[in-house]
Amino acid sequence: MIARRLFAVVLLFVPVTALAADPAKPAFADRAKESFAKWDADKNGTLTREEIDRAVSDPEVKGADAAAIVALKRAVRSTKYKLPPLTKDAVLELASNPGKDRPDLNAMYASAFTRITSANHDLFPKGVPSLDTLHQGKLGDCFCLAPLGSMVCRDPKDVVKMIRKQPDGSYLVRLGTRDVPVPAPTDAEIALTATGGPDGVWVNVYEKAVGLTRVAKAKADGTTDPSLIDLLSKGGSAGTTIGLVTGNPIERFSCSFAKGDKASEKEVAAKLDDLRKKLVSAFADKRLVTCGTASGVTTPGVNGNHAYAVVGYDPKADEILLWNPHGQAFTPKGKPGLENGYPTKNGQFRMPLPEFVRTFAGVAFEVPPAK
Repeated sequence: MIARRLFAVVLLFVPVTALAADPAKPAFADRAKESFAKWDADKNGTLTREEIDRAVSDPEVKGADAAAIVALKRAVRSTKYKLPPLTKDAVLELASNPGKDRPDLNAMYASAFTRITSANHDLFPKGVPSLDTLHQGKLGDCFCLAPLGSMVCRDPKDVVKMIRKQPDGSYLVRLGTRDVPVPAPTDAEIALTATGGPDGVWVNVYEKAVGLTRVAKAKADGTTDPSLIDLLSKGGSAGTTIGLVTGNPIERFSCSFAKGDKASEKEVAAKLDDLRKKLVSAFADKRLVTCGTASGVTTPGVNGNHAYAVVGYDPKADEILLWNPHGQAFTPKGKPGLENGYPTKNGQFRMPLPEFVRTFAGVAFEVPPAK
């Protein structure tokens, strides 16, 4: 009787284990073996950065194949690893032996596969975008996302007006006074850029439009076959991007007066009053506002060398409301402030203005053209 029961348990256990493997998600190594020859455009047996970039931008590279090429793209972009020439054998060996000084291609592949298969490919499935589900991706393009976050908070319908889908599936994105034609983001581009979760691909289309403006400039400057992903990753100025997005000039406000002891208390108070007036005026006029940090930030939950959207100002509380493009949550371990950080939900948090100017490098304001 005991033997029969054990046998029954084994029979039940085997199918459950088999179901744990997802047949729709082949391993990275399987995709590399099958697709390497297609990615190797010159058929010399070694993948170059240019060939990887070509596959990233190829709309025919989809699903698991796109996730695999994303893993390779992330590996070659990283400065942490010294990679060998990427022959098929070398790629498979890297995948089988991740380590401290070697990329974990399987983890990168799994992350990309999840992003690709869970993406909603509609433009605005909920009618308008939201910051609640928006998270910066694997690129250092906070400079690009901060003005977008400011626009979403000002009026999400402005973003809907900015991006129009065309009958052939491409898009026109209005940046300033011009329409930028944007092919639909590829699966690989969706995995590498920001995610709007269930809110659609609007943010990916916007990022691609900004990236294409950089590609056009790079080509004009003589760069051969520039990578859109790499150009987005180079960073930039959120204030300058306000000008690109709106077509309007910007005004910069430096917070250097609050660093060190060069300014007197009276000078600091005067600068703070000036900033308060600028913030009240900007939000009354519904203008875009961004800000950024320099290196050396020590406040927990606040990133250094990072751009933020300024999405509000409360004059009574003298608090500035910020949005971090990472869209993260954070709970201070202790009383909120410069030492412990600030309660953050979906990237948004409040900060007393006197503490803000001690932490942030400066603020950029959209300036509408004179009438």
